[in-house]
Amino acid sequence: MTQQLIAYNASVPTPVTDGVSIPIPITPAGVGIAHFQLTVPGVPNFVDLKAVVGIRGDTGTGSVLLRIFRGTSVIYYARQGFEAGFERYYLIPVQFTDANVAPGVHDYTLSIENLTPGTSATVIGPIAFSGFITT
Repeated sequence: MTQQLIAYNASVPTPVTDGVSIPIPITPAGVGIAHFQLTVPGVPNFVDLKAVVGIRGDTGTGSVLLRIFRGTSVIYYARQGFEAGFERYYLIPVQFTDANVAPGVHDYTLSIENLTPGTSATVIGPIAFSGFITT
């Protein structure tokens, strides 16, 4: 069965490593690192969301939390560990399906925060975040 692309949008703040330097704040503060709007048609629907984020562990061993927001509501989150020593560079993939979203224009935001006091990490890229709807 052939699928038809209904809607698509993306945000690519940087396609490369070392394209940005965004300090990751300690929770509960988070920083939005990518954002786009998507027009969702009628229900039923599935919005497929994909992201990749490159980070560097700067001090200590800890973890970061990536969140996806639809508007102001968190619809997905995932935790990733990091360390500043031997393995200090990480490429974090994220994939989520947002099901039966109300019709209309929706803002999707990808954010990140550091869960471990006394540690530090930086988003260095790449950063890519996209969403699409198919039939």
